[in-house]
Amino acid sequence: MILDGHALRRQCAARFAQGERDATFTVEVVDSIPSTNARLLSYARQSASHFLIARQQTAGVGRRGGVWQSPPSGNLYLSYCFHTSLPLSVVALLPLAFGVEIAREMESALGVSIQLKWPNDLYLNGKKCGGLLLETKVLEDDVMALVVGVGVNVASHPSQALLGRPVTSLQSALDESISLERVAIAVMTAIRVVSELKHIEISALLTNHWSTRDLLLEQEVTVSQSAGAQVTGIARGIAPDGGLRVDCGGRIETFYAGEVSLGHVGPVDVVSNGG
Repeated sequence: MILDGHALRRQCAARFAQGERDATFTVEVVDSIPSTNARLLSYARQSASHFLIARQQTAGVGRRGGVWQSPPSGNLYLSYCFHTSLPLSVVALLPLAFGVEIAREMESALGVSIQLKWPNDLYLNGKKCGGLLLETKVLEDDVMALVVGVGVNVASHPSQALLGRPVTSLQSALDESISLERVAIAVMTAIRVVSELKHIEISALLTNHWSTRDLLLEQEVTVSQSAGAQVTGIARGIAPDGGLRVDCGGRIETFYAGEVSLGHVGPVDVVSNGG
């Protein structure tokens, strides 16, 4: 299915017209591009409230500069740029907040139960089906441009052998055809909602909804740090500043970077998420 930018904007705007949220934004759809995040960052000053969706990315970027496979196969490759004056301590919470709201909107639209793997992976039936990446650019007068990129495996998924962990797509997991447009509308709506939240609303969203979708919660995890040290313990959710809390024999440690492994899920790189 080829997405239509005008139709996507019209349907997404209609969701906001029913409330008090700002319905002013741009939706651009392109056939192929190196990276939707990179393009919006390069024009960050002029790209406020701008969605960019690509049928294919030739140089998609994942966490810590890793490659995000983006074949032209009916998956969602989407980025959104907006400007904010939120302090960095709150910006650090946004990857978690975007994940929660995207999971909620996808569940409402598709009837799927999405779990979240700290800090920014989407899981379905214990397998990764998507992820997000938040990048920033300082503008002026305490204003920052934020670009959130979201990739969702809708019609296909990358090689499990290449990623080293179980992966899935919405269609293979649900064994039915999934509308790419419905997925795009759900993700766009979630992003717009979170981008307009105030600090107290972001904290409330995480307090009320993160734990119910937390893939790591009460599971044994191993955190490998850059210096080579490894810490094993029980994941106890997230701290108020977005860090991962791990119970190490009765002592709670909070992590913001490293490599986390969880049983069959396998090792996953994580990036600084606050602190």
